[in-house]
Amino acid sequence: MKIIAIIGSPKGKGAGYKIVKMLEDRMKSIGKVEFEYLFLKNANLKPCIGCYKCMTMGEEKCPLKDDRSNIEQKLLEADGIILSSPVYVNNVSGLMKNFIDRFAYRNHRPCFHRQKVLSVGNMAGGGNKETLSALSVTLGGSYKVHELGISTPPWMQTERSIAKKERAIDIASKKFYQACIDKSLPSPTLYSYVTFLIMQKIYTEYKHIFPADYEFYNKKSYYFDTKINPIKVAVAKIIVKFMTSMMKDLLAGKVSWPPAKNEEE
Repeated sequence: MKIIAIIGSPKGKGAGYKIVKMLEDRMKSIGKVEFEYLFLKNANLKPCIGCYKCMTMGEEKCPLKDDRSNIEQKLLEADGIILSSPVYVNNVSGLMKNFIDRFAYRNHRPCFHRQKVLSVGNMAGGGNKETLSALSVTLGGSYKVHELGISTPPWMQTERSIAKKERAIDIASKKFYQACIDKSLPSPTLYSYVTFLIMQKIYTEYKHIFPADYEFYNKKSYYFDTKINPIKVAVAKIIVKFMTSMMKDLLAGKVSWPPAKNEEE
């Protein structure tokens, strides 16, 4: 079993890293596990410039030449992925946000269907709920096994508080280990199948705008080869027809907006 832990703290080996190490120790006590750490503070991952080329033209067209593709390959080779970030103003750290942004195209073209994800957030006060929510949409197609939110205030803690945290780490490590044992592709849910059909419909209609997405979805019956229950197919098509009829204002029109301004203004 191979696990890669993405550490989003600018401190590197801060509280979040220590929590992940606890997870590693507990998982290794259950069975054979190989851990690899990626510290984003040391990673060659340049800030996203919002050019949108990875979305429209494909990730290989990204003008930022760094280790993004190498990092993605490591993620695909892993059975499980731990995403760890401290809470900064009710959200992930800047380093983790950039990581999320640089892989945003995988929410258009999901590929992490075999990977299991454990989200870890640590905070001094509040904001863990929002941070864990942000981490949950990081890698398109992956299965979120568990969310672990641990408070790490900068003061001494009670024995009762520490025991509660230790139990939470025990539960998370066992759930994550058991999930990562299963290396098979997941069965399509009604939600995932409906999402696939909507994305396929949109990018087929707007293939001139999103050629990379069109190429990804074209002639596919699902994200990967699998059998889908005929009843599920019929129900999904009804739902998609209804949902797309409600999305008319989000589809293409004839008016350019925001309006272009005179450069002299």
